[in-house]
Amino acid sequence: MNNLKKEVLDILLQVKGSGKYVNTDISNFVFPDLEINTIGELSFPINEIQAKALITIAQKAPFGIGHETVIDTQVRSAWEIDAKELSFKSKQWEKFLSKVITKTKTDLGIENSDVSAHLYKMLIYETGDFFLSHRDSEKEKGMFGTMVITLPSKYTGGDLIVKFEGDAETINFSEASADNKLCVTAFYADCEHEIKPLTSGYRVCLVYNLVQEQSAKAIQAPSIKTQINQLANVLKKQIEIDNSKPIIVLLGHQYTPENFALDSLKLNDRYKADILLEAAKEINCYANMCLVTSYKIGTPEYDGYYGDDDDDDDDDAEIAEVIEESLCIEYWLKNNIPSFDEIHFEESDLITSFALDEDEPIIKENSGYMGNYGPDIEHWYHYGAVMIWSQETNAQLILTQNTTSKLEWIDYFSKNLHKTSRAEISAAEEILKASINQNDFDKEANYDAIVNWIISTKDEDFFSRIGAEASKHYFIKISISNWLKLLNFLPENTANKIVDDIMLDVNQKTLEHLLEMLNAMLKTNTLSKLVTAQISKIPVYLEAILVKVNDNSILLNKPALQNLFAINSQSNQSENWINSIAELLLKCTTRNYLNNVLLPTLLEATNQTELILKTFHNCKVYYKEITNAKPLPPEDWSRQMPTSTHHKKQWEILKLFLESPSQETFEYRKIQQDRLEMENAIKSVTIDLKMETIKKGSPHLLLITKTQDQYKRKLRDWEYDLTLLDRISQWLKGK
Repeated sequence: MNNLKKEVLDILLQVKGSGKYVNTDISNFVFPDLEINTIGELSFPINEIQAKALITIAQKAPFGIGHETVIDTQVRSAWEIDAKELSFKSKQWEKFLSKVITKTKTDLGIENSDVSAHLYKMLIYETGDFFLSHRDSEKEKGMFGTMVITLPSKYTGGDLIVKFEGDAETINFSEASADNKLCVTAFYADCEHEIKPLTSGYRVCLVYNLVQEQSAKAIQAPSIKTQINQLANVLKKQIEIDNSKPIIVLLGHQYTPENFALDSLKLNDRYKADILLEAAKEINCYANMCLVTSYKIGTPEYDGYYGDDDDDDDDDAEIAEVIEESLCIEYWLKNNIPSFDEIHFEESDLITSFALDEDEPIIKENSGYMGNYGPDIEHWYHYGAVMIWSQETNAQLILTQNTTSKLEWIDYFSKNLHKTSRAEISAAEEILKASINQNDFDKEANYDAIVNWIISTKDEDFFSRIGAEASKHYFIKISISNWLKLLNFLPENTANKIVDDIMLDVNQKTLEHLLEMLNAMLKTNTLSKLVTAQISKIPVYLEAILVKVNDNSILLNKPALQNLFAINSQSNQSENWINSIAELLLKCTTRNYLNNVLLPTLLEATNQTELILKTFHNCKVYYKEITNAKPLPPEDWSRQMPTSTHHKKQWEILKLFLESPSQETFEYRKIQQDRLEMENAIKSVTIDLKMETIKKGSPHLLLITKTQDQYKRKLRDWEYDLTLLDRISQWLKGK
């Protein structure tokens, strides 16, 4: 590992600047005080009259072929004015050029070289002008590149395209130029480049030769291919020796998670990242950019006093003693492969040219002074990094991830099965057989990936192999559209058996999902045998669920009822089936279900089927029965003892009071702890008692008073049920 670190760092340390072969910059306008012989001083932006005046003293721009310079408007069409005809009177222009050269050196990775810019020509492009792809010849000793400054004018088209080692960058400054900006492009002389035809207006620019001053080694465009090949060989050798861990390389700078992006990388981090990512691709390994997060929490340096002012919550305080620390990757750049949830590792696993946490943390937080406790200081260091790992390593890593990440990887394997390793396929099968994590409530998890996996692997026996519990778990997680896709893919007998097996031990969620699926199948007219068989079993499923219904639950939710009624309207069912369903729907009599689910669904239904009519009639019978007798107030003040097995001591104290037909209040004068226990006992049950603490005397008095709350609730319910009965009757009259 130490050899690997040294070899990787030796290659990356060769990277200077941004590693770019071309750089661009847009600056606010600086008046150049530019004079042209025979024309005089230019004003800006350059308008049509001035551009035409420039053309009158210009000559057609030639180009070089070997040792010859020729004019051929089929290859190059533009106008040029020699540098000796131009003069600059402004000192501000010299300062501007100096800044431009400094930035260009940094961007091109040659900041330690002595570089100057020598004015070569002024070029004028009018509508239709262009220059085919070419390389600039060396126009003076030491020239290694070209810098073009586009002066403010209005034009369209004229894209500059610069190419190097199979890469290309397209540059168009027309908008910025029209906005009176100075636009700079610099590139190495061995880069191919072309100017696309101007479609309107005039493009006027100054062309400078970039010249290297007295250097032993000639400046050349950075060849990323050489470094990629070197790095690929080093990484391949390490993975062949040990592929049990990912290779994690720190780039050099910190980034906040919010601002971490490929285009926002600092200095040469982008170039390093590009080399690492391309090297990984060369050896068929996974690679992704990420943030290596070093987290520390501890106590701040203590000066003998914790103040209570806001100013004392100093985020800049140093950590005197670390209480807890961790090292992991949890932020990933999105690319063409899935992200992981978190990856944990040791500091010794990192490849880095610097020590962790030696600079300032990018995020600091101070908890502030809290009561008798001093503040905690939290520090986050987020280092830009590239992680590289083999397929064998990937097979182990995905086993440790959360449900979302696991399913994303399984979906990725499904779409790229031809390049998925045996180890990864085995890991995916192990994950799916274990039913992911049934207690994981990750809403982002996409269980439809399971369908893609089954179809891509042609695994028709998947559900029979993973068992009933896993099958039921997946059944309710996979979307209806994907269930239809899967069932249509499978042989008919296999599809029927899967649904039968899932519904053997039916529960509310599986039946609700089945009803939605059957409704969708009827609409698409697919899998008719399966649909017919499952519809016939709905009464059996409802009976099984009714056994599990308690005092607070519902039989089916509103969408499930809507699907059930839609199924009835789209299929011909026997009278016996309709009567059975209508009866079963009224066997769950919890108020929440009847009043808030069943009746609103019935009343909102637009397609009045036999099932809906029959269910309405059954509702009328039920509500007539429960509203026959109006609730009566209790005959006396005796109240029933609760059946709770908790707080036995408190209920023994209250027993005689509760049984008394005449006693309305009970005075409980005890210490606070005893009063609190009595309050908790009464609050833990539903009983007609209210409490009030009388803070007179010592200890205080807990006054317990009997109420008629239960009778009042029953009366309110009865009155509401009467209104529902009236609505049902009115609805049936309208039919």
